[in-house]
Amino acid sequence: MTGACAHCGLPLGRRPLTATIDGAPGSYCCFGCVLAHQVTRARGDDGRAAAVLVRLGVAIFFAMNVMMVTLPTYVPAVYGGGGMPTDGPLFVLLRWLAMVFAAPVLVLLGGPVLVAATRAAWRGVASADALVVLGTIAAYTLSVVNTIAGRPAVYYDTAAMLLVLVTLGRYLDARARADAGALVRATLAGGPTRARRELADGTETVAPEALRLGDVVRVTPGDAFPADGVVLSGVGGVDESALTGEAAPVTKQPADAVEGGTCSVDGTFRVRVTAPAGASATARIATLVDAALRERTRAERLADRVSAVLVPVVLAVAALAGIAWTRAAGPDRGLLVALSVLVVACPCGLGLATPVAIWTGLTTAARRGVIVRSASVLERIASLQRVFVDKTGTLTTGLPRVAHVDASDGSHSDDVLALAAALETGLAHPVARGITAAAEARALRRPDVAGLEVVPGRGVRGVVDGEAVAAGSPSWVDGKAAGADLPHRDGTPVVVTRAGRITGVVWLQEALAPGAIEAIAELRRFGLRVGLLSGDVQAAALEGVFAPGECATGLRPEEKVAQVKAARASAPVGMAGDGFNDAPALAAADVGFAVGDAPDLTRVTADVVVVRGGVQQVPWVIEHARRVVRVGRQNLVWAFGYNAIAVGLAAAGRLNPLVAALSMLASSVAVVANARRLRAPDRPIVASQAASCVSTAAASSKNAWRLSW
Repeated sequence: MTGACAHCGLPLGRRPLTATIDGAPGSYCCFGCVLAHQVTRARGDDGRAAAVLVRLGVAIFFAMNVMMVTLPTYVPAVYGGGGMPTDGPLFVLLRWLAMVFAAPVLVLLGGPVLVAATRAAWRGVASADALVVLGTIAAYTLSVVNTIAGRPAVYYDTAAMLLVLVTLGRYLDARARADAGALVRATLAGGPTRARRELADGTETVAPEALRLGDVVRVTPGDAFPADGVVLSGVGGVDESALTGEAAPVTKQPADAVEGGTCSVDGTFRVRVTAPAGASATARIATLVDAALRERTRAERLADRVSAVLVPVVLAVAALAGIAWTRAAGPDRGLLVALSVLVVACPCGLGLATPVAIWTGLTTAARRGVIVRSASVLERIASLQRVFVDKTGTLTTGLPRVAHVDASDGSHSDDVLALAAALETGLAHPVARGITAAAEARALRRPDVAGLEVVPGRGVRGVVDGEAVAAGSPSWVDGKAAGADLPHRDGTPVVVTRAGRITGVVWLQEALAPGAIEAIAELRRFGLRVGLLSGDVQAAALEGVFAPGECATGLRPEEKVAQVKAARASAPVGMAGDGFNDAPALAAADVGFAVGDAPDLTRVTADVVVVRGGVQQVPWVIEHARRVVRVGRQNLVWAFGYNAIAVGLAAAGRLNPLVAALSMLASSVAVVANARRLRAPDRPIVASQAASCVSTAAASSKNAWRLSW
């Protein structure tokens, strides 16, 4: 039978169980999942972790009883008359009780381990689970034989606690997966949060996920389109820079297609939904992260190969040690030594060494707003020697700042800026936001404007004190308007007119993103060569940041790819960008970083998606990857050394099986503790952290201020 368990999501066996929980029938792979679902109502990764926890909780209850009834056998003087009466009726009863209490532990915890070992053996792989199974079965079988025969040598506590400790490690692994998924979902929580859906008698506000095909939504200036659709009515500019990388808003009219996540700049639209909302960026990035959390790195594959060799070697050592000690001290001693070798050699620490570092590294990055596509990407990031960055939207904010105000016709620069701000107040266009922000910074009084009219893609006009006023592109202003000759400056001009005469020009330039200069300096401090690859011909905002030989501007997408490929011939290369036209270069690099509000294609192409924080996260993730790789190597060295020493001590008869199990746990704890250092706060993000979530309308309007004037 095909299908997945309704609780843990794993494939169903040949004889699945059916149960109805909360009125919903479902198929389950085992009784444990039925019980766990009844108790927790969790599914997926949370369900898998909950299933392990429920089994572990019940098994610990029985294991504690095993320990309680076994403990007196270690201190017989408390119960005897000064001798060692371990063959008395009380101790016989305790051994039988330990056997009964240990049986459920073997079923609850030993069953999944046995299944895993069997599946691996069926594939011809000698997994570490085989050592756990052999050690547990040997300990329990020997104990049962001795209990029936009336001999005092029993190891029910060893068998039970070995399974508890191994399962505890698996629960930590399952919980880490679930926590990573939760972190990713929280990190990706953004984008349009509401949609205005039309009804027969008005409109209602709903979540974008509630939209269905054929629904009609209303989008006003400054709003993001909540889903893909077709314009039914309305004309205006739409900022598609987050999708296409193009700076100029695109004029949309009836019958034109619009994309979810793009932003209306100055138009009011009625749009029919043609695709489900919320099914693009978030779903695809979540899929990438899920794949990243399950991919095995080269170090993990190395550990797997070592484990595959280690298992038969350990079996041989256990057999030889058992035979040697049987000849020297009897069969009980020989079996005890062999059991100790099997238990202590379980390569749990080796199996956890690299994965726990990778898991911690991925989840720490996700918590910080950095989504790493695959585990192996962390290794590639750590090896980077050169990084290229895009300009617009990556090193710059994509939003303009007022650089200069030139006045003419006897006007003052403050009057020109105040008049322009009065016309632009309340508009969502990036140019309007830049001008009004400058007027607010100067605390200028703005005149009242009547009859305000927005001309999409051109500018805005109105009436002040009975005179016609306008602000917009030079080509839109009447070429015969009188005005003094104004100097040409670097930037984008907004011409301000009054009564048909030019009163001045507001010049806009790009603004550097917070922390951009510091990020470049950090990359260089790490020993990386940093270069600029930009499709824009202007780089005035970056004067002094890059040397002339480090800047390449006016590049087409294929030219960026050529630059990246040429650099890769000599060293591993990373590329950071945010536009649709950066996607080919990101794919060509050893590691591609999609920063800011990159479009879906760019995010899917990239190896690393910086959801929040911008380019200042790139140096952090490079340093973080280096730390992850370093910790993983430390863990491997520790795990190799521990297994070699522990097996030697056990074969020499220096370790009791229970002590061996505890030392195995200590090794795993040491590995986990070392990896958890990656969760500790290290150095803060260079410069100030960007706001974690801004409105989609504001975010999607980046890069749009360069109008096609």
